[in-house]
Amino acid sequence: MKTKTKKNTFKIGSLWAGPSALMLLCLSLIPLAMLLLFSFMDGNITNGVFPGWTMENFQKMFSSNVFSRLMIKSLGIGALVTVICILISYPMAWGMAKAARPHNRSMLMMLIILPFFTSQLLLIYAMMMILQSGGILMTLLGALGITTDGTSILYTPKAVVLVYEYLPYMVLCLYTSLESIGDNLVQASRVLGAGTFRTFINVVFPMSIPGLLSGILLVMVPVTGSFAESTLVGGPKGMMVGSLINSQYNTVLNMGYGASLSCVFLIILSIIMAVVRMLVNLAEKRIGGETE
Repeated sequence: MKTKTKKNTFKIGSLWAGPSALMLLCLSLIPLAMLLLFSFMDGNITNGVFPGWTMENFQKMFSSNVFSRLMIKSLGIGALVTVICILISYPMAWGMAKAARPHNRSMLMMLIILPFFTSQLLLIYAMMMILQSGGILMTLLGALGITTDGTSILYTPKAVVLVYEYLPYMVLCLYTSLESIGDNLVQASRVLGAGTFRTFINVVFPMSIPGLLSGILLVMVPVTGSFAESTLVGGPKGMMVGSLINSQYNTVLNMGYGASLSCVFLIILSIIMAVVRMLVNLAEKRIGGETE
């Protein structure tokens, strides 16, 4: 009887999951398979992709230091943006989770997710207006004597770091973890003589690691692969891996080489995601063991 019930449950679950699985197959797995196929084919988008198999695209990529140099640069910018987001997000998330009154949290949450309701392109152009010479940021820095008149960080690698659009991801991930920390744990730490810093290091930070790692994943991966920000805000000096791949598809029209770049880039990002996922599992097990 139980076996029959399990079979019926499996059939019902398959019927519900079938359309979503089919959509995932058509919109995700098939394009990835085509990308891998094109990376081993000769030709470009103007002459068509020829069925001849070749390793020339990968040989070209690994024989040149352009991809490796841009990959290191992209990972560095992604790491720097992630660190900045962490430093800004912890106080914001803690204030929302613990300090703010319950009826004010919804308003603060709305302010955090407000950028999601705005076009990404509009956010980038708004940042360009702020970063350009005579913009709000440059005018403020000039008034403080930090910069001189006419100074602009637009179209430089520094400008890419200041694009804030991924900050809400980190705030929301940390907020979820910090909200689950009981106030009694913080109070017990203070009763035992620990100050604010030691309470954060010994209590708050370890229990917020799962949210922190999830935020790192949601920030670093898209920042590393971004090309719109690096092209529009960073200019030629702010070129990243995403910009190189985009140019191969839309400017040089070399689909095979662009596909090989995309495949290697996806493998690197997949390794990063797997490592972060493993760290999240270890952190959750550690927290669960300490709680027990």
